[in-house]
Amino acid sequence: MESLVEILFFLSTALLVPVIAVLLGFVAWVLLEVGGFVREMRERHKQSAAWKSFLKDLHQPTGPPVEATVAAFFQQDAYSGLLGSFSASGREIQYNELHLGKLVSDLEIEAAGRLARMSLGLRVGPMLGLMGTLIPLGPALIGLSTGNIQDMARHLVMAFSTTVLGLFVGGICYGLWLVRRQWYSRDLADIEYVYQCLHATEGAQTDASGNSQPQHEALRA
Repeated sequence: MESLVEILFFLSTALLVPVIAVLLGFVAWVLLEVGGFVREMRERHKQSAAWKSFLKDLHQPTGPPVEATVAAFFQQDAYSGLLGSFSASGREIQYNELHLGKLVSDLEIEAAGRLARMSLGLRVGPMLGLMGTLIPLGPALIGLSTGNIQDMARHLVMAFSTTVLGLFVGGICYGLWLVRRQWYSRDLADIEYVYQCLHATEGAQTDASGNSQPQHEALRA
């Protein structure tokens, strides 16, 4: 039994260095994510004016035709985030319903992947902090039993420091996850709106003309 306890103690203490190293890596990654978040927030603030202008042109009864307004959307470079990716990547395939629908699905997967990164930090950060808290408690108790107060204090400081870092990673990731989930939900709703406007108009023109002439060929004619 004593041999098993020694093996468990050795394995748990051997994990301390990898846990601290990974936790420090998560801290550095979270700081980079915060920088990217601030940059994305600024870009989205600049994008709002272009999007409002697009909606205003789209909703005006006396404005340009819907298909011309939507076509102008894909020529804009003022959008950011998922909406910017949709505008740039859909520029050449905007009149191909199949390929554009695939692009919409790919952007939904991309949004889920970005949120998954935040979920990883949200869950793994506190877990690493808890591991970094519990592992040094064994050596700290041994130091207490042998009267080595200095060694015990050193391990306790290490334990509490990893707790703070783990909670820091989890808290930052939770805040970023909440805001980005709202951003990406809004982006996907706007992308779906543009997609429906484009192909609903194309379908209406096809029904009215009685043929299946593509929308871009009709515009060129």
